[in-house]
Amino acid sequence: MDFTKKDRIVLINQYQILKRLGSDNSSHYEELIEILESGYEIFYSIIGEQVSEEMSTSEGALVLDILSIYGLIEAYKRDNRNDAEIGDHDWSSFRGFDGNNETRYMAFTRFLVDKQGKFAEQARRKKETDDFNSHMPLLDKYRKMVEVWRGIQPPHDLSRDQILAILNA
Repeated sequence: MDFTKKDRIVLINQYQILKRLGSDNSSHYEELIEILESGYEIFYSIIGEQVSEEMSTSEGALVLDILSIYGLIEAYKRDNRNDAEIGDHDWSSFRGFDGNNETRYMAFTRFLVDKQGKFAEQARRKKETDDFNSHMPLLDKYRKMVEVWRGIQPPHDLSRDQILAILNA
C-alpha cells in the first residue's frame, strides 16, 4: 500500500480523533499513528487489513442471480409441497459459499440478507448453512445453474422441468 505524505497526515488526524474518543482501541490507534508518522512502510498493510478486496460487478451479479434462482425454487417448493423430486433434490436449497475459498461471495450474501433484508427466504436458512458457509467450494456448480437459468425466457417464471434442468446442471 502506498501513501503520499498528505495521505499519511489525513490518516494520522483520523486516528488521533478515534484515539481521543475513548475507544478500547486507543493503543491500536497509537500504533497506527506511529507507523504513519515514522513512515514505516513495511507496516502500511496493517492500516488496510480491515478493508477487503473489491468485489467486481460481475461477481456481485452472479451472487444476485444465484440467490434469485433459489428464491424461485423456494417459491416453487412452497406452492408444490408434494413435489418430492424437487423438494428432496440435493441442490434444491441454497448451501452458501465456501468460507475459505469463496469468502467474498459468502460475505456479500450475508450483507444482502442481513443488512439489506433481501432474499428473506434465505434468512431462515442461516443456521442450516452455518451462516452461509458451505465449507466446500460450490461456485462451479452455481455457475452451471446460472448458465441454464439465463437461457430460460422469461427467467422469472420457471416450470417444473426448467427447475429440474437448473438443479441438474
